Amino acid sequence: MIVNGASLAIESPAEGFKRRGFEYARAFQNRTAEWAHDPDSEPVGVLRAPTGAGKTATFYELVEENGLTLVVYPTNALLNQQAKRFENEGIKVARLTGDTLSGHGDERVESLLQYTDRYKGHDIVVTNPDILQAIIQDMYRGSTKPMMFFDRFDAVIYDEFHFYGDLAASGLLLQIQVFLDRHAGMDVLLASATPNESFVSFIEEELSVPVRNLSVEYDDEGDPFRHRVTVERHEERTIKECNEQVATRLQNLLEDATDTNTPQVALVFNSVAASNDFHMYLKEEFENVFEHTAKDNGFDTNDPDAQLEEETFFILNTTSKGEVGLDYDIRTLFMEIPATPSSFLQRFGRAGRQHEATVHVFGLGEMSWPDQLSYPAFVETIYEGLDDGRSDAQDHATLRALIGLRAAYAIHTRLNSVEWFGEELREDFESVTEYDRWSGFIRSVDEALDGVGQFGHPVTNNSTTHKLLAFTVHCFEVFRSLRGRSLPVNVRYPRGDRLALTTYDLLTTLRYYDIEEIEDNETIVVSRRDTDRPVMITARFPGYENRPLDYSGSSREVRETFEQWIRPEIAEVDFEAADVSEELMNQFYSVLQLPEAVQPIEVRHGQHTVYVDAEAGGPPTVRVECRQI
Repeated sequence: MIVNGASLAIESPAEGFKRRGFEYARAFQNRTAEWAHDPDSEPVGVLRAPTGAGKTATFYELVEENGLTLVVYPTNALLNQQAKRFENEGIKVARLTGDTLSGHGDERVESLLQYTDRYKGHDIVVTNPDILQAIIQDMYRGSTKPMMFFDRFDAVIYDEFHFYGDLAASGLLLQIQVFLDRHAGMDVLLASATPNESFVSFIEEELSVPVRNLSVEYDDEGDPFRHRVTVERHEERTIKECNEQVATRLQNLLEDATDTNTPQVALVFNSVAASNDFHMYLKEEFENVFEHTAKDNGFDTNDPDAQLEEETFFILNTTSKGEVGLDYDIRTLFMEIPATPSSFLQRFGRAGRQHEATVHVFGLGEMSWPDQLSYPAFVETIYEGLDDGRSDAQDHATLRALIGLRAAYAIHTRLNSVEWFGEELREDFESVTEYDRWSGFIRSVDEALDGVGQFGHPVTNNSTTHKLLAFTVHCFEVFRSLRGRSLPVNVRYPRGDRLALTTYDLLTTLRYYDIEEIEDNETIVVSRRDTDRPVMITARFPGYENRPLDYSGSSREVRETFEQWIRPEIAEVDFEAADVSEELMNQFYSVLQLPEAVQPIEVRHGQHTVYVDAEAGGPPTVRVECRQI
């Protein structure tokens, strides 16, 4: 099947595009510039433009118009890449990440606020949304002072805002509400090739904030931004099922190439294990292909010896990590079908940006296509074919509850702190639609647990009611983070050419790897399991210390295990004795994906036990021991 190339409508350049000497501008770029420079424009602009259309060029308009602009990227890798682009254009950039903040306690807060000092000489601050979440959730010393960060910007840009699931999206929406409430005249630009439309409609309908829609205009006579792409569909669900054929094709592409030092081929896998496996396969069976391949997945993010920008390669092996910021001239792409249409189009959009390309798709199923499609029609069929079936109303209900929970927990943790906080913080969070509802719920769970075990208390120590309430308090902790909880451990794993050291989530690692030895109490040396069949992994959680939960299987299977387990527990709770709302308890566990919310206190896998020590609000520490069986 052929997806035709596409062109965008062009016009004489306006505003900053004209001043910067552009011969012409794409129509959507002019519309964005006009919105940025209009003092009476809507507070929020939503920029919908496909990969390679020129979204980033429009960011300069906000930077030019405003005194200090904050640009928020979903990953630090993308943050650093885009910071270099700004710097190459003469824009002064300050990078704000966990690594660039200095000091502890009050010193760290001062370091944070120095980024907002207009006399420091930078035009923009680039950061990630996790930093903003840490401020909201009182993770820096001083409940009130760090929140001044939200007062000091004139504009904020959230790039690639499609990147977030419900839990993280609720955090972004709360951040946006705080920015807009604290700063009259603030400009907020949301940019994505594949925007989350429920996110946008939530801003309009639930936050009651006017939105300017800034979308591309296709024009066959306009400026080309995509080339023709040939789509090859494969019956196999995964690349692994065709390892030899794919590797042979890579070898042929390598032999035919005139320049093997420039990235032209990419493989996008659905899991780090599959990506790692293919890298090992190339090392063992196709040494020459391996020598021209770079791997960049979640295992490589924290590997100091895996720096993609320092490598020369022809083939890139990646995962969803490569869906954003992969600015290479990809002419051949092998991709496994992801879970959402947004991810599909992000992957697909990496090919065909500068030359005609071929995309091999694995696992697409029965989607019906004609022999040829225009690019806009192709995009429409992907959204229709891969849609999850959820309505905007369902999405809004979930986001409403999660934002209410985040706001309620932000105040709840401050009330339990010894530090004073100002009334402006109450205004930040108590204005959230479902604040009162969820604040009362959190308070009622806390009060029900107070004094359990004492004479006359209606909740007894070993009751299901006590266990579920304790587990629920444990789940509240997820709202300290943006994207959910994980259990990072040091992992030494076979990378193909070396035994690599990285940091990765323990439970995800154990689904695919066996622990071979314990290098020290915090580092495990692993080997790839010979089979993908599940092995027994059990985890224990607060409230259920004596009842291990099966953590084997895929992410989907673990979610189903939690769902099947939690509902009977709720049914056994004496809500009248606890004076807690049964309706809200059920809703709480409906909007929350438990694998994102929980953090085990103990994990058992084969002969090994992992003990987890988690201080409230701080990163967990782990101790790995070999059991005597």
